[in-house]
Amino acid sequence: MKQVLILSGKGGTGKTTVAGTFARLAAPCVAADCDVDAADLHIILSPEAAPRNDYFGGKKADIDPEKCTSCGRCLEVCRFDAVTAGPFKINQTACEGCGVCVWNCRAGAITSKEVLSGTWAVSPCRFGTFAGARLEPAEENSGKLVALLKGEAVKAAESSGAKYLILDGSPGIGCPVLAALGGVDAVVLVAEPTVSGRHDFMRLAELLKQQKLKGFLLVNKWDLNEEETAALEAAAANFGFGLLGRMPFDTGVIKTLLARKTLGEDGAAPAADAVEKAWRTLEKALEN
Repeated sequence: MKQVLILSGKGGTGKTTVAGTFARLAAPCVAADCDVDAADLHIILSPEAAPRNDYFGGKKADIDPEKCTSCGRCLEVCRFDAVTAGPFKINQTACEGCGVCVWNCRAGAITSKEVLSGTWAVSPCRFGTFAGARLEPAEENSGKLVALLKGEAVKAAESSGAKYLILDGSPGIGCPVLAALGGVDAVVLVAEPTVSGRHDFMRLAELLKQQKLKGFLLVNKWDLNEEETAALEAAAANFGFGLLGRMPFDTGVIKTLLARKTLGEDGAAPAADAVEKAWRTLEKALEN
């Protein structure tokens, strides 16, 4: 099984569109949406409904009113303004779960309780198996949820004998990205030909270099700025990255996505052809 992770420096570069199309071209495969903060790969892969599994990503404080003596010590030590007085309560949205109030409560009225941080599920989809998760609003530890989800996706791929595991990662270089990087065989960086796009690409490229991972560049909307496209490809070559090609600006992509389809499902188109060519190039590179 080969693990392919698609990343981008920011949201909206076409990462999920590429991941979904790769999943179709690699079918039957296992696809996982590792962007749990803003999951949307399911929209174009149409997984079947499945029971959701609870994810408890951390703990938050809780005050037992029967034990509370209203001494106010928790209000004094909380740095996040999560304690309200009269009667004393914990604002669950503001609480960071640090435990300082628990340690300082002389009456033993405050305890740390696990909180539901999100849900995840694995189910059949149009191109094999889909693993998806969703982090609840204002919840944290998305990296831990990504690690859990990816582990389940690997199990599904191993049990089904899938040749490919396609991972749609989070934008940027934060914890969810680091959690998705473990064990991957190739990372595809989708970048736009702008100054900021090149800057975002360089940050990701440096990360992959540190992790000693094989990187590949796919430039989206290359024909909007040929000079920056050339600069991106030169930077990728300096890092020793493979070049998967260039996706042109194609207004038909919007129509395809609105129909909840992957590129190429509704016929040949410039962007769809470019992504298919990129996939074939990547396939050959992974065989070596």
